Amino acid sequence: MWRVICEMPRISQPSRIAVDRYCGEAYNSNEGKMRKSSSGGMSLIELMVVVVIIGILAAISVVSYRRYIAKARSSEATAMLAEFAAKEQLYFMDSGGYLEAHRDTAQGASTDENSSEFFPVDPNVPTFDSVRTPTDLGTLPNSWLILGIRPRWKQLFCTYMVNSGVAGAAPLGVIGPTIWTTPPNVPWFYALGACNLGGDAGWPNNVTVFILTHDSPSLRTKDEIE
Repeated sequence: MWRVICEMPRISQPSRIAVDRYCGEAYNSNEGKMRKSSSGGMSLIELMVVVVIIGILAAISVVSYRRYIAKARSSEATAMLAEFAAKEQLYFMDSGGYLEAHRDTAQGASTDENSSEFFPVDPNVPTFDSVRTPTDLGTLPNSWLILGIRPRWKQLFCTYMVNSGVAGAAPLGVIGPTIWTTPPNVPWFYALGACNLGGDAGWPNNVTVFILTHDSPSLRTKDEIE
């Protein structure tokens, strides 16, 4: 209707002014309706863009959470290995050698790296998960008690062991031979902390291994999760 009126060719000047005013209001009203109808929903492309953005944000949050957890577990491993190193040095001052710290109750030097010798949990068991599942300590191994290892937590997310040897003895296993190019000519030890931060458990390839030795205060890391 408003188009018919607005397109009238010949009308007087006063009438033209009134018609122009009417047509302007009618046009604005009609445009508003069109704008309102066009903004009433979301197109398929817009919806796909939103989904993609949400997916990207979710992926970023998962990576950030994994890094946060890895940092927290590395703090536990750092504290535990530092305690092992300090207590081993005290033991050395009294006995002239270092003591292995395994799950079993053996005393003396040992180069065994079997996963079953880690405490408090075997890093090969499927349930070993350092991200979500801590392990109750229960009764501490005899070697831990002799060294005076007293974890500040009643549960641990990672698992630990210490190997030791006499001067000239070569470390065995997987990790030991990679620490020194030649066997140390003094009594030695290395402490291991194994953390499963990536998914499927498995010693030694599917865990992050933290290493501290008798001759260096620097913490080494193998297969770190980034």
